[in-house]
Amino acid sequence: MSIFGEFKINGNQLVATETGAQIPLNRDFARDAFRIASFVWFVNALRATRMVRGREPRAKISFFPKKPRSYYAIWPVCQLADVKIVDDPADADLHFYFEDCEFLTAPRTIPTAKPAFNVNCFDIRKSVVARIFEEVFGYNLEVDPTTHRGVMVEKSELNGKHDGRKIEGPIATTKPGYVYQRIIENTFDGKDHVDIRTPIVGGRTTPYVFLKKRTRALRFTNDNHRVDLAPIDAMLSRAEQEKIAAFAAAMHLDYGGLDILRDRHDGRIYIVDANKTDMGPPAAMRGQDKLTAMRALAEAFAAAIDAKLAE
Repeated sequence: MSIFGEFKINGNQLVATETGAQIPLNRDFARDAFRIASFVWFVNALRATRMVRGREPRAKISFFPKKPRSYYAIWPVCQLADVKIVDDPADADLHFYFEDCEFLTAPRTIPTAKPAFNVNCFDIRKSVVARIFEEVFGYNLEVDPTTHRGVMVEKSELNGKHDGRKIEGPIATTKPGYVYQRIIENTFDGKDHVDIRTPIVGGRTTPYVFLKKRTRALRFTNDNHRVDLAPIDAMLSRAEQEKIAAFAAAMHLDYGGLDILRDRHDGRIYIVDANKTDMGPPAAMRGQDKLTAMRALAEAFAAAIDAKLAE
């Protein structure tokens, strides 16, 4: 059974048709769906108020090859930044490459010669993320599973799979389409594993990060039992933020989100995932925090648009 053409129901799972990501259809899903719908309704109400007041859009933007639905983070960001999403590329001031696809052999063709976001970000496979991370930061995430002695993580190259598992190395043969990485002990208290979800707008970090907390048993899933909003300066040093911006530049990521882990043993950060089609804000976050975060992203996006148009 298809839903909006982007999801299908397979037993008790909601499956994304493009990425294969699976979401259990349970009480938690119903709760999160309600939270997402409530936030979308609130943003729509804010947009309607601005339209009634006759507020003109800052700019018009077209997405290709598809438009984002309201559960993607870029949708509320556009509404709060007074950026109008249009269907016809000829009517747009800017373009935005938007596709749930980890790898293309070459960039998509831009609809017109106008400025565009993310157009050169067409390979976000985990092996590429790990390679560029090592080039920028100078230390490695990926390991050679045929020589690594001890525990390591085996997981799919693709985003949204959440199929990571611990295995013991060395191993004789590797699985096609999988990567092998060192174990990051990303706990602050020895209990909850914390992903520092770091938004990127205009190729740089923004004032806030999302602290996505998971139990040890669910550390490789997408099941957050809590998501907190935190000032970026409280979680990442200025030097680390500059390195993150250099990583985003090397990935050609103008807009998106990074999953960053801090190892409690060596104190260093590790970028384990890059996403150019973020969903959000996280459903488990408090309503006021969602609005604070999206307003900060909208302000950064407005500045990025102004910079693109001034080029």
